[in-house]
Amino acid sequence: MFKTTRMTKLSMVLAAAAGLAACNDLTPPPPKVSAPIAAEPPRPSELPPPAPVATAPTPPTTEPSKAETTVAKAEEDDGDDDKIAPAEALAGARKRLGDGDGEGALRLAKVAVLRTPKRSSAWNVLGRAQLVLGNRKEAIASFEKAVELNPQSSYARNNLGLALIYDKRFEEAVDSLEQAVELEPVEGYMWNNLGMAYEQLDRLEDARDAYDKAVAMDSDRAGASLTRLKGVKSVVRTAKADLPVGTDTPATDGSEKGGPSVIR
Repeated sequence: MFKTTRMTKLSMVLAAAAGLAACNDLTPPPPKVSAPIAAEPPRPSELPPPAPVATAPTPPTTEPSKAETTVAKAEEDDGDDDKIAPAEALAGARKRLGDGDGEGALRLAKVAVLRTPKRSSAWNVLGRAQLVLGNRKEAIASFEKAVELNPQSSYARNNLGLALIYDKRFEEAVDSLEQAVELEPVEGYMWNNLGMAYEQLDRLEDARDAYDKAVAMDSDRAGASLTRLKGVKSVVRTAKADLPVGTDTPATDGSEKGGPSVIR
């Protein structure tokens, strides 16, 4: 009994000691962590510039085609021939001829011939410009080249015949003009030109026949020639060799009626 009581006291002492030790071994609470202080926002002057916004490239402006601008350019700048395309040079030369500008037509026609030396129409227009300026020999050479390149061109043959009339080479003129009307029998001005060549050779019956055909096609010039030849049995061969060059469209005023006509 003594031992039991002693053991009980010992147990109680040990339990009390253990409780005291537990009280002394408490872990201190963790330190309180405060939220970080936000940095002061930068002033507006310190803000970096905004990144550039990507935009679609601006499409290039569509420029007028050369075909739309070259003739106008040639009218404004006679020295810029290297930028003129052959077709536009040819069109420009024809326009200049229509405007009565032989020098401008000659310049542009030369460009067309230089760029397209095998184009019959270029040589034909060059010959027209040369004839307008009174360069008959050069015009004949140009028309002959046009015929060589295109033997079926009634226009080149008509113009060659006309130039030969002005050069008083009437037999050759008749030959060229007869071929022209054979190729293009419905063109009154060609028959009129042939009548002029016949008349210079005193072939008056042939001349009247050619004028008759031209009159049937409403040629005022041929009508004037027929009226003039009524009752005439002979003409002075050189009477009309120096007439002014005709225009593309038969003249309607009395001053040029009966004259030859150069075309295209």
